[in-house]
Formats: sequence, C-alpha cells, structure tokens
Amino acid sequence: LDDLVGFFVNTLVLRTDTSGDPTFRQLLHHVRERSLDAYAHQDVPLDHLVQILNPERSLAHQPLFQVALVWQNALSPEVETPGLLAVPETISTDTAKFDISVHVVAHRDADHRPARLEGSVEFSTDVFDRSTVTSLVDRLERLLDAVATDPDRRIGTIDLLTPAERQRVLVEWNTTPDPDTRREAVSIPELFARQVQRVPDATAVVFGD
Repeated sequence: LDDLVGFFVNTLVLRTDTSGDPTFRQLLHHVRERSLDAYAHQDVPLDHLVQILNPERSLAHQPLFQVALVWQNALSPEVETPGLLAVPETISTDTAKFDISVHVVAHRDADHRPARLEGSVEFSTDVFDRSTVTSLVDRLERLLDAVATDPDRRIGTIDLLTPAERQRVLVEWNTTPDPDTRREAVSIPELFARQVQRVPDATAVVFGD
C-alpha cells in the first residue's frame, strides 16, 4: 500500500544486554542479531505489543521505552519540474514524542556512495535541560571516537569523562577528611589503640585458621 497511502514506519522495541563487559565488536554483533530478530516480527503493531505486555502505565513516560533511534537512509526523492527548483524542506513540530529521539541521516555523494552521517537530537524539555542533552551527545562522540579507533576494546574501559570532569570527581569531590581525623592529626597506631579501648574484647585480626 506504499504507493496508495504512503510510507509506514513501524517502531521496534529493543533491549541491549551489556553484562560481562563485552568488547564493542561483540556488543555490535549482539545488537545486530537482536535487531534482525525484531525485524522478523515487525508486522506486530506496537499498540498490540503494549496491550499484550500490559506494562505499568505512567503519565510521566512511555510504557516500553523512553529513547528512540531513527535511522534515515532512504534516498531523497528528486522532483524535476521545468523551470522550477524543488528541494526537500525539514519542518519541525517543536514537540517531542519521546523523552529523547536521536535522528541519524545517511547522506550519499553524486555517485550514490555513502558520504557522511548527520545527526540531531530531539528531547522533552519537561525531562531534560539542553545542557544535559549536550553533555550526553558529547559523551556519545567520545564513545564513537574510542570504538572507531579500537573496536575490540571492552566498553567498560572507555572513558566518557572530560579531563575537567575527572578532576572534579576524583579530586574536588573527594577532599572530605575522615571524620575521626578531622580535628587532629592522629597516627594509625593511636587510632588502633583507641579502638582497643572502645571494644577490648573484639577480635582484631584473623589469619588463616
């Protein structure tokens, strides 16, 4: 019915398991298999899926997912009209259907070969600030840079923090002194002696049997 009614897009709900700290190549293979399995059942309408699963409903978020990824790789239609230049024009509705929607468009060159990717993010301002979404996009860029350089790197080793953020987390937020030594400099033997006085009958050290 595409020619009669128009183009339909069906929403697929996917879950990604990152347990075991896989490499990015392994994760990509897992996501590919999961996606192909979902495409094999894409004739099931999302509304029917929601009805069957009957998830807990909330007015605060969508029942099955909150983040949508939209991949656009269809060629733009060429409209040829004598004496008239026609180009596609993107129109924004200024409304967000989901908490976050990531749109990726694949562009091709004059020979219809893959040329570049262009992305945009649509988000609900009731849920996110613009600075938060900008930070998420920055982390996504760092992730993509890392896996493009080494796809066999384990995802848990990829650093998503900027140097300034790492300094803040490890140094600035970690300068609270120990409450027992906040008022005076106390050596470890002195702290040990105080503990002995508090609980003289407690076991101090256990080694072997």
